[in-house]
Amino acid sequence: MHAEGEKLDFVTVEGLLAYGEALATRVSRVSAEGMALPAPPMPAPDRPRRAREAMDKIRAFVQRAQNGFPGAEAYAAARRAVINEDCGKDELVFFAAWNRLLATGELSPLYRVPIGSVQKPSFRRPVAIVPRGQLTPQLAEGRVVLDLGQDRFWLLPRDLTGRTLLFTLRHGYSRVESGTYRVGRRLANVLDAERGLPKADAVGAALARMVGAVGQQLDFLQLDNYLDPRTFVHLVSRSPNTSQLFERVAATLLPQGAETARAAAEPTLESQDFGWVTGVDKQVEAEEAAKAFGVDAKTAKRLIKQPLYSYPGGHSFFDLYVDVVDGFHRLGQSHDKQVVCLYTHSSTLRALMVFLDPRPFREAFTEFGEYKEGQDNVVLLTCESGRLSGYSTAVGLSERERKAREAWVSVEQERRGRITLKPRQIRRIVALVSGGDFAGAGAALKELRVAGNRWGLDVHYVRHGFLGLANNWIEAVTEHDTRGMSSIASSPIGSSRFEDFKDERVQQAAMRHLEPYLRDGALIVLGGDGSLRGARAISEQFGVQVVGIPGTIDNNIAGTTSLGFHSAVALANHSIESLKATSAAMGSVFFVEVMGAGSGHLALACAYQARAEGVLVNEHPDPDAYIEEVILGTLKRTLGVPNKSHLYVVAERTPHRHHPDGGVHGLVEYVAGNIAHWSQHEARTGQYPLTVATKATILGHTLRGAPPTPEDKAIAQHLGYEAIRRLVEQPEQVVGCMLAYREPGTIEPIPLHAIATKPFDWDLFARMHGNDGL
Repeated sequence: MHAEGEKLDFVTVEGLLAYGEALATRVSRVSAEGMALPAPPMPAPDRPRRAREAMDKIRAFVQRAQNGFPGAEAYAAARRAVINEDCGKDELVFFAAWNRLLATGELSPLYRVPIGSVQKPSFRRPVAIVPRGQLTPQLAEGRVVLDLGQDRFWLLPRDLTGRTLLFTLRHGYSRVESGTYRVGRRLANVLDAERGLPKADAVGAALARMVGAVGQQLDFLQLDNYLDPRTFVHLVSRSPNTSQLFERVAATLLPQGAETARAAAEPTLESQDFGWVTGVDKQVEAEEAAKAFGVDAKTAKRLIKQPLYSYPGGHSFFDLYVDVVDGFHRLGQSHDKQVVCLYTHSSTLRALMVFLDPRPFREAFTEFGEYKEGQDNVVLLTCESGRLSGYSTAVGLSERERKAREAWVSVEQERRGRITLKPRQIRRIVALVSGGDFAGAGAALKELRVAGNRWGLDVHYVRHGFLGLANNWIEAVTEHDTRGMSSIASSPIGSSRFEDFKDERVQQAAMRHLEPYLRDGALIVLGGDGSLRGARAISEQFGVQVVGIPGTIDNNIAGTTSLGFHSAVALANHSIESLKATSAAMGSVFFVEVMGAGSGHLALACAYQARAEGVLVNEHPDPDAYIEEVILGTLKRTLGVPNKSHLYVVAERTPHRHHPDGGVHGLVEYVAGNIAHWSQHEARTGQYPLTVATKATILGHTLRGAPPTPEDKAIAQHLGYEAIRRLVEQPEQVVGCMLAYREPGTIEPIPLHAIATKPFDWDLFARMHGNDGL
């Protein structure tokens, strides 16, 4: 068993000790003043034996940790006790024992330990700054909406009662660059005179402009201007570069003649502790590891990059993460009704990004594994009712946002450059359905034929999607062919998953068959995200004038309701209600698995409308904890209540530790095994117990073949009509785009290159579990 799938077989106690001693005693360091290293280790020939003995002590610590800690300080104290009491205060013994257990995967349970406010919540976070495309009336309700430019809006509360605004500022370029050296909290780093100081001035000026502009709008609205810089609280780390940043920013923020601001040191803002590795060149560090373990440097880095890897004489990124997350919650709660400026380091922002990302810790850590200079110099967070908001770059765009925007502009220009159709020029369309089938395809296809004929277009269908293009299964369509088509389940012209279409030679063959129809014509593709990627590919590579219509029961495409979703939920409801009835009658427990292609939108909708006891989805940050706390917790309280149903909806492939395939696999047996040991369900003297059956039902592909509901048929007709109308009248708006349907009846084009995965509805999830008001 290895650390989260990484092969770390090369890690041994002897290798770790040799590596740690080399770093502590022999490695050269960057020349810098104010470097406070731990005391050098004393020679100790019995360290290998003591390290192996300490491994059992650390295993016991991991086991005890499952009971949780009240906060970051308690966790840090318990970890320090292991070093002092179980390792004889020998940092190298702890280093070797801890990281050997990391290599075998035995520290992984620490990721799920409840520590103060560190556990990722199941509810959706409040939002501070949103892009234009995500601004909805629900988000804006009760807020002051201020335009920050670059299509970004700040959702400001009308007052700060029960709230704290946290401006988190990261120092810029410093004299000792963290990209080359391990810097951390033990090195008193200062801003680089040529790059760091001017950057600090620029950050201060940009923040001052934004605060000033927003303050004026608050004054105009006759609201209390809580963005008066004279009232701001300033907190720094002990590193000189954060104090320098504070001085530069405060000088710009404060009006002329105002009293000089002061900053207090705050432990939460400290960087990571690299112990004896402080000041060491990262390449030298990797080479020393490679030498100690007898592997190449790239392999050795697999150990160093683990979030639980503890540096000799220091600590791990996970330790920093715990300190930052718990500390930010504490700062938010202790500075109610205040604006706080926090001057800190890149590792702090990285920890926040990992916590605020909805994915589990390891997935988010992998995503944000690198944090470069020049990124996200000012991040705005709010703490509201004890919750931290999502991650929002307050000044300008983050590096990721900036790169995404630049790429979007470039690709969008290319899309527009490929449009050859002129208004009223189109003469024919070709339509196909691709990927997993769904209800509503027939209604959309019929509308394409009806509207197309009304506009004088020849209409053709392709049987079995992109496979049909490759095989030249293209047929002209008449009125007779589409009679009754609107009410047909699934796709009346077939569909398919055709992986060979990724091969350029197959695409070229398909294009030869399609070419005669595309002179003054367009291709319309109905399908999910994979099918729309195929549409984008032939648009970009061959210049096909293509329009997409979203169709998937998974409903996982952002900005639209997909065809088939309403019908799938309706059919699932019939099965779920039947199972609830038999559950209430027999006292049984049912787990109903639905499809979702790795997303939980369908599962959540089915569970919510049926009032299921719970829903297990891929998006949950800790499915194993959900099983323990929600599923088993609810059953302990409600099992045996007369006429009470016990039904849980599960999204397919949701990972958990009870079976490698996830979903309902292994879940039924695990829950049944727990119930069998609950004393309240044992037979009482003179009575016979009601046997509790725990069963799984997999609805699977039945939902794809659902009869189309009126909602799906109406949406399909709207999309089909608008696809034809806009191809005729405004081809520059829709070619190379997907038509998105948004309630109530709004249809907007989204460029195929901008199609994204739909965010999970944490508000609905929270409401279903009764913690939306928490």
